[in-house]
Amino acid sequence: MFNSVIKSKSLMTNPSSRRLGIITVIFFIGGFWGIFMGLIASTRPNFILTALGMVNISLGIFLGFRILRKNRKEMDKRR
Repeated sequence: MFNSVIKSKSLMTNPSSRRLGIITVIFFIGGFWGIFMGLIASTRPNFILTALGMVNISLGIFLGFRILRKNRKEMDKRR
């Protein structure tokens, strides 16, 4: 079932900006959810959930930066 996905190299080598945007939003939502659950929703602060939430937010920032860089390269190609 997953053989076609694994064999296609173009899946994540150069993802589209829309796919990167969706993944970025998912990382931000997961990060904020983890921080909320780790600090506010639980009866005592949970360090693991908070730390993983920070990791997800960091990944979202990295992918957002990659989207910005990709858009700039596409603009330079048109000139």
